[in-house]
Amino acid sequence: MTCNTKIATDNKKTHMAEAVFRESWISIKANKLRSFLTTLGIIIGVCAVVIMVAAGQTVSNMINESLAGMGSNLLIIRPEFVATSGVKGSGMTIIKTNDADVIKNIKHISAVSPMVNGAGQLVYGNENYAGSIVATTPDYLYTGNWEIEKGAMFTDRDVKAASSYIVIGKTIADELFHDENPLGKTMRIKNVPFIVKGILKSKGQGMGGMDQDDIVLMPITTYRRRVQGTNIPNRVNYIMAQVDNENNMERATKLIENALRESRRLKPTAENDFRIDNMTEIQETMRSVGTYLSILLASIASISLIVGSIGIMNMMLVSVTERTREIGIRKAIGAKNSSIMGQFLTESILISFIGSMIGMIIGIALSQIAGAVLDKNVPISLITVIISFSVAIIVGISSGLFPAIKATKLDPIEALRYQ
Repeated sequence: MTCNTKIATDNKKTHMAEAVFRESWISIKANKLRSFLTTLGIIIGVCAVVIMVAAGQTVSNMINESLAGMGSNLLIIRPEFVATSGVKGSGMTIIKTNDADVIKNIKHISAVSPMVNGAGQLVYGNENYAGSIVATTPDYLYTGNWEIEKGAMFTDRDVKAASSYIVIGKTIADELFHDENPLGKTMRIKNVPFIVKGILKSKGQGMGGMDQDDIVLMPITTYRRRVQGTNIPNRVNYIMAQVDNENNMERATKLIENALRESRRLKPTAENDFRIDNMTEIQETMRSVGTYLSILLASIASISLIVGSIGIMNMMLVSVTERTREIGIRKAIGAKNSSIMGQFLTESILISFIGSMIGMIIGIALSQIAGAVLDKNVPISLITVIISFSVAIIVGISSGLFPAIKATKLDPIEALRYQ
């Protein structure tokens, strides 16, 4: 008997829920234009949030991909501005290959590559291309996080002998050699012949849209003697040093600082005439920027959601006023306050849910179209779906709660007199 009573109670609750939903839908359909305009506010708000979240995630992914193309646990040693003639920061110092030799012997350092950057006209047959040149050592494969796709990297022996071997990026291979295999072919840089010894695995675009595959690697000695012709033969732009473990970054930085101060014969009271940048910290900062950007964009777009929720609340308040007599009649024949409150909350949530789902679909579609036009991979994440459903529930309840409470507080006698 108890079991039958429970089943009957459950069936009654189900029928009541269906009745409330049906009445809510009839009420929404009865004012189609007003309901549509109210829903439009939520559609625009959710659509804006979805697009902004997608844009933020795309930018964040681009930053992470670019950072992944850089070496890990890197310290960059650069020249520093020092005081000359009593003026602070007025003179730039010089970093030399001798400094790289000092750093090589420091504990926790697994790879060191001095760097000289340049550019030149690259020629193969009838093809010409203005490419970027990086003069360095074989360790650059590790410090720069590069891989050889075909062929091999030039060796330390090639650096000592200032050989004419080079390694080229994918862009250079495509622009000069097209479908031809570049390995073993001779190309000219500033009218100097070089033999292609290897081809780098493609990295794609880096920070700021820079093409990382537009690169020619050559021995640093070869560049100085045959291409650059500098008056300071040992000068480099900077030195990349890879630390064996992320936990040793701070320790390695201090060891490099002490070793360079000693080798450069700096007095104890003198400031460093070089700078050591911790790329791991910089990478973490840039990742944080990407995350904060995503949050900022979503927050800005959320303003439109607030406007949409105000629109729903306004419509529900108008609906309560218009249906005052109906509420009075329902109360007079025994309708409970919970039933009346459920009626208005259901209408509010239903409007918000419909708007959120339509906004989510439109937002995803527009973000994917934009990604296709801009040739960017725009992710469709679970966050988008969670946001849409959360907005549907939170906005629906928050904007419908006050009108629902107002409806339950109406006095039945006064409501029946309302015209």
